[in-house]
Amino acid sequence: MEAIKIVLVDDHSLFTEGLMQILDPIKDIQVIATFRDGETMLKSDEIHRADVLLLDINLPGNSGISIAEKMKPYFGSLKIICLSMLFEENILEKLKEIGVSGYLPKFIHTSELIEAIRKATSGKTVFYEEKAKAVSNVKVWTSDFKLTNREIEILQLIKDGKSTKEISEILHRSQFTIETHRKNMIRKLNLKNSSGLLHFAMKNLPT
Repeated sequence: MEAIKIVLVDDHSLFTEGLMQILDPIKDIQVIATFRDGETMLKSDEIHRADVLLLDINLPGNSGISIAEKMKPYFGSLKIICLSMLFEENILEKLKEIGVSGYLPKFIHTSELIEAIRKATSGKTVFYEEKAKAVSNVKVWTSDFKLTNREIEILQLIKDGKSTKEISEILHRSQFTIETHRKNMIRKLNLKNSSGLLHFAMKNLPT
């Protein structure tokens, strides 16, 4: 059976490289191209060969949502799965209106992403609405503590075991900036130290 051809668009090189390493051993999935922005991808020949486009919605320049809208003429043969670090229900509804095949949070398990790719290729949709509900609950308490979207993003990466250096590379921000966000979250959440921050993330963020 011919492998499912994947094009990946994400401006975080560590995420792209990590995902390629994960997918490389999977015999029925092949990453044929990666891009850091949607406009470059739209001009490429590879997109015409792809079966599935994995598209980060938080891209520099044109957002992944606007790129998805531009891809509508390809929807017959190309399945688009949008990815985001912050999974939001209002964006979920917008992407459903556009007609993409799926919208997944980046914190899902690898096996879930692989299964989603296979399902999308077979014509099924892969909207993780139960994840949206979980993150909606997160937004309730984060609004109480006045955490910003960036702080929630960093908190998720802390939960995933990333160091300050790794987070700075993933988000393209200085280590000083990441440490400042850590200190602000510790203060807002009334915690004692970074260990308390990790414990809070493990207890409250969706798995």
